[in-house]
Amino acid sequence: MFYPWIAETSGQRIPWTADLEYWIAGREQDGTADAAWRTEEGYLELCRSLGVFPYYKYDSFWIGRPEYDETVTVTVDQTATKMVTAWETPVGTISEVVEFLAGSCSWAHSKHAVCDGSDLAVFAYLVEHRRMVPQFLDTYRERAERWKGFGGLPALALPRSPLAALLYEWSGVIHGVYLLMDYPDMIEHIFRMMAEQEQPLLEALAASAPPLVHFAENVSGDTMSGYFDRYLRDIYERRLSVLHPAGISCAVHLDGVINDIAGKLAGVGLDAIEALTPSPGGTVAVEDIRSLVGNDSVVLWGGIPGIMFSDPYTWDDVKRQVDRTVAAWRGTPFILGVADQVPADGNIEIVRRISDYLLEYAEREER
Repeated sequence: MFYPWIAETSGQRIPWTADLEYWIAGREQDGTADAAWRTEEGYLELCRSLGVFPYYKYDSFWIGRPEYDETVTVTVDQTATKMVTAWETPVGTISEVVEFLAGSCSWAHSKHAVCDGSDLAVFAYLVEHRRMVPQFLDTYRERAERWKGFGGLPALALPRSPLAALLYEWSGVIHGVYLLMDYPDMIEHIFRMMAEQEQPLLEALAASAPPLVHFAENVSGDTMSGYFDRYLRDIYERRLSVLHPAGISCAVHLDGVINDIAGKLAGVGLDAIEALTPSPGGTVAVEDIRSLVGNDSVVLWGGIPGIMFSDPYTWDDVKRQVDRTVAAWRGTPFILGVADQVPADGNIEIVRRISDYLLEYAEREER
């Protein structure tokens, strides 16, 4: 299972990890980034210098790649600040616009591809005429061995499940909710095809048997808990029925509202819930998360809100949060982590100070 792996690679220290991608992007924007951070070796060295176990690296993260047949044409027009992607099919064309927001150092949709019923019909054609192809698994063992030397493990993620893909990638939440209400039969048809297209990925994962796979869903209780039983439960149970017998532990990415959904995720048999964001970044106190999950064997992963790495928070604030999280979760399996990323304007020295503080914590415990 998942927690013994952590105990094996981390010894007696509290596992501590941080997603540095957003912070690196901030350094690239202000011109202070080291180009080596974008290489695997440079990224691993950065993590080692900060005292965190390396895990997240997104250029080899998603293990499924969509391939369309000859009836679909995909075009991408990209500048430094804008990317327009169009999918042209015999039944119509849909397009999305993603733009760079310098103020937040982030990319965001200014137009989603699927906004109404006619777009949904084109989307259905796209899904009917695509397949999902496994990627990054042939070199995974070699990479995992290299990362082990840095105390880490490279992350692998399944594509988002049908509901999460619709809401986060294709329609946005508002359009997605209307589409779910107005076109339930077409949605069911699309979701069924998307679920079936996961099967080659699940089989490839089972054959490769990495120790851990992410369900990179970005689930949030405020938008998805009401849809869980209808659209998510069966997908997760189907995935786990293939991955667990292969010895693969599974973590789900919950980086939003914890209320109402954490217990549902634990209830389907997931091994870890990752990016748990308590107050002051989230809606619940860190002391209440374990009771909301309702399961003492599920690994809780997170606890330190990303906003605490930026002003007005200080090291003393962060140290108190670390103490609270360790006190609340000790005696049960957990990984201390930034929830969900060190921000672009974050103070990276706090990451290093947490590492040192946890080492001191372990030494105090031993005494």
